[in-house]
Amino acid sequence: MVEYYLAGGGLRLWQVIIYSSMWVVIGCLIAAVFRRMLGPTKLKRIFADDTRWGLVTGWLIGMLLPVCSLGVIPIVRELHRAGVKRGTIVAFGLTAPLFNPMSVLYGLTLSDPIAILSFSLCALVIVSLLGWCWGKMVTTGEESVPEDNMPTVGIQRTISVLYTASKELVGPSGVYIAIGILASMALAILLPKGYLQSQVEVDNAMAPVTVALVATPIYSTPLLAMSQIGGMFQHGNSIGAAFSLLILGAGTNIGLFCWFGATYGVRRVLLFYLMLAATTVGLAYVIDKPLYPKGVEPAGHSHAFDVYTHPFFKSETEVGETAKNEAQNFWRTNEFGGTYMLMMLIVLGVVFTVSERFIDYESWFVKEDTRDKKMDMIIPGWLLGVTVVVGLIAASVVGCYLYYPAPDDLLGDLSAVNTEAVACARTEQWEAADKWIRYADDLSRRLEVGYFLRNGFASEYQTTKAKLYREKLDRLKEAVDNRWTEEAKDWGMDVYNAYLRLNDSFREGGTRDTESTDGDSTP
Repeated sequence: MVEYYLAGGGLRLWQVIIYSSMWVVIGCLIAAVFRRMLGPTKLKRIFADDTRWGLVTGWLIGMLLPVCSLGVIPIVRELHRAGVKRGTIVAFGLTAPLFNPMSVLYGLTLSDPIAILSFSLCALVIVSLLGWCWGKMVTTGEESVPEDNMPTVGIQRTISVLYTASKELVGPSGVYIAIGILASMALAILLPKGYLQSQVEVDNAMAPVTVALVATPIYSTPLLAMSQIGGMFQHGNSIGAAFSLLILGAGTNIGLFCWFGATYGVRRVLLFYLMLAATTVGLAYVIDKPLYPKGVEPAGHSHAFDVYTHPFFKSETEVGETAKNEAQNFWRTNEFGGTYMLMMLIVLGVVFTVSERFIDYESWFVKEDTRDKKMDMIIPGWLLGVTVVVGLIAASVVGCYLYYPAPDDLLGDLSAVNTEAVACARTEQWEAADKWIRYADDLSRRLEVGYFLRNGFASEYQTTKAKLYREKLDRLKEAVDNRWTEEAKDWGMDVYNAYLRLNDSFREGGTRDTESTDGDSTP
């Protein structure tokens, strides 16, 4: 039993760290740029702090910056330090983890665009209402705004950004981020595997409430949340539950609320959370039926939330070895350099913390440079700051094309992965089959988005083939999870044939008649 909890908790902890690493690094760097290159005065001006448009500005900027609910913590801390209005901080803090260019594109291609736009509008309503209420609730305890004591241009300014980002990560922000990660791991240990598979069905009237109750402790990246929401639309799950997942799951975490409580008071934050949860669940019920996709047969269960529960059944044996293998596979398929950057930033933070006992970095950052600067090009700090922020936005757009490769390139990878999934299922290599099935599902979603990015559309014929392929995969996963040998062999061939039709649809450019399904039918 001890091995069961240690193996499951360790695997989920490892997965959350890998998922969040890049987003956390970006959040720390953005906070450092805000402090060292923009400063409080310019930062407040950018967020329209002296106008009535602060809430909307916080919402818009939050939609553009690529951060998650953990990566937003150092940024909201810096906004608070700079004296930005409380309502604007809430608007930014709740919006930034929900939407960014990559996640919005992902959602638009995998769900009904009207649904994603409706989700965005409802999120704006929640953010605006709670931001306004929060501004009224918190009228005392204002901290003094620090002076614009900006670092000297040149190497001092560059090092000051690294210093601030790394110190945030090993300082208070790191503590709140760790709380968020540990809370997600704790929930995964407590919820048995498969617990949420039947809780989000459209005929379950309590689905939005159930998801709302477990959503806040979990950690979900914007891309993962959009992927799950797209799957919920395609499988006919509760749309209200999908909305609860987006707002309370991807948008918040326990670490963020711990910072709110430490900064503004526990009682205020509890009241704020009750307002957030009540508003979210209320809107979830309002949009549940109107946005439900037409012509979709409910699947009866969903594996979308398995990542938030314990990864193993209690009856499984050798879970320690299985967890080790899954951790290695997860690293190979999901590590894109973020974990290395996170570790480098932590090491820098430790080095700066130890060495500042002997070196006064803050004084050195503002020390006047006496070198001859006639040949130097002096770039204002505000221009560098804006350039960095705009660069991050541009990088997220470029990242879309990298994360969603061209269909011809991706189909080669999907062919190999699909073959492995089918072969492992037919030969009863259950753990390997489960891994390849999940990977094939993810690649099929990237295929749709990659085609959409490069062509501006994805035909109904193509989306139908992709949906049918994932339904066959989901059916095969059920056989793998239950160790059904004969079904795995039969349904494995269904997956293989569905892939061939999917491949043909994207090779042909989606020009075939959408009514032709080559004999496909939903399982």
